[in-house]
Amino acid sequence: MNNEELKEALVSRRPVIVRAAMYGEIEYAFVSGIIYRATPGGKVFVQAEVTDKCLHSVSITDPKSIHFKEE
Repeated sequence: MNNEELKEALVSRRPVIVRAAMYGEIEYAFVSGIIYRATPGGKVFVQAEVTDKCLHSVSITDPKSIHFKEE
């Protein structure tokens, strides 16, 4: 997802799929947060917080690995 799609996912709370290298595709309930982090070199990068389907835990992932679940 790019930044605009990530913002849309955050607001719409639609189910998303995360492509994880070790586990394949994992379904999550929704994107629950957008995190901006700074490196010691002064660069900023974005991460996404996704909530599991049971609503008990979150995972942090690269937004490029997320896409909306097909209905």
